[in-house]
Amino acid sequence: MKNLLDVVIKNAKIFTPFGIFDGGLGIENGKIVSIAKDSLLPNAEVSIDAKKALAIPGVIDAHVHIHTGVPNRDTFQTGSKAAIAGGVTFIIDFVSRDDGTLKNAFEKKKKIGEEYSSIDFSLHVNMYKKEHLDEIEELANCGIASFKHMMANCDGTPWVPITFMLESFEKVKNVQGICSVHAESEELRNYFMEKLKKEGKNDPLAHANSRPELCELEAIFKAILVAEYVDTRLHIFHLASGKALEFIKARKSNRITVETCPHYLMFTKEDLKKHGPYLQVNPSLKSKEDKEALWNGLADGTIDIVTSDHYAPLKHEKEIGWNNAWEVEGGVPGVETILMLLLSEGVNKHRISLERLVDALCTKPAKIYGIYPMKGVIRLGSDADIVLIDMKKEFKIKADRLHHKADWTPYEGIKVKGFPILTMVKGEVLMKDGDVWDKPGHGKFIKCHYKSDYKIR
Repeated sequence: MKNLLDVVIKNAKIFTPFGIFDGGLGIENGKIVSIAKDSLLPNAEVSIDAKKALAIPGVIDAHVHIHTGVPNRDTFQTGSKAAIAGGVTFIIDFVSRDDGTLKNAFEKKKKIGEEYSSIDFSLHVNMYKKEHLDEIEELANCGIASFKHMMANCDGTPWVPITFMLESFEKVKNVQGICSVHAESEELRNYFMEKLKKEGKNDPLAHANSRPELCELEAIFKAILVAEYVDTRLHIFHLASGKALEFIKARKSNRITVETCPHYLMFTKEDLKKHGPYLQVNPSLKSKEDKEALWNGLADGTIDIVTSDHYAPLKHEKEIGWNNAWEVEGGVPGVETILMLLLSEGVNKHRISLERLVDALCTKPAKIYGIYPMKGVIRLGSDADIVLIDMKKEFKIKADRLHHKADWTPYEGIKVKGFPILTMVKGEVLMKDGDVWDKPGHGKFIKCHYKSDYKIR
């Protein structure tokens, strides 16, 4: 009979729902089974001295494009390794476009993920064909929570009109799912793009100007009205606009959630003059005032969560955009840097509290997507997805020090203060002091639950 736990973590400052607790954790079979003062912890085969580091739940990056199937890009193996290096222990990727059914595409991606991912994951699905509507119930039964609707063309992706959204939203409501939207107006985007092209403008600023704030405002207005008409849950991806945030705040309810991304918190449209296509993203970067409004919205909880929207073309693919922005893909790598940036620019610069950071990166995404309290919290019975953080450790972000496959980062040269020093995934240490070990197959697809008793707010 076994008398020892698998692992104990001692001498930590543990972030719990009830405050910071000085003590340790006992872990058995990948679960947290003890939270106690060090002297009261059971014995274990492995003992880890946290040396007073802060222990938080593993970060949930609920919007990534890691395994896209594009050659020479990130895979579940490389992407999950980068995630681990940055303290991310759960991701939600997307079911790729497929010539067959969404169910077949889902099964294919799930199988690849369970073979190669080192961390647990779930999936969103993209809704863009009429026949997809008949698959919603079956996909929900498979554990899909989020059904994405592209309201504008992004690098050739199919977009859907409002009539399609109305029909889809009604069917998603019937399975208690989440209607997710990429909120930009295709009609306005196309109008501005054609106007700029006729004027001979094709630089990175032209791309941003083809997707002005009005595009985001109109789309968010429509998405909220349709969701309210149907009375269904709505999640707004990657918010960039401060004015749109004002509208969301006025209509906010337990059935509307919203995310933003670090690049919208770190950069403005003016930075495109220096960084060009490397900061070409959809929605586009906005003004300094928009950036500050997003920080304020994150601090007061109007913005529920932060995600990386990790999508990482290679450097030579981005370089094309200096000469012609219309031919380059949008997107930036970010799964490895999301926690360190929020710690440094958010908590250590007093823009947000530590409580808000943990809520936005860990607890709230787990509640939104129905995986709480298995994920997103340190409590008895939860998965032992743990990150130890040194709040004083400094790190200079450089592409050659990161683990994603892209050979660049938009945050090159930025010095952060506050850094993950250990990542544990389901009871196994896969990163310590910068050394990272991937473990393909350790990650599993996790079904999301619709009838959760945990309210989002």
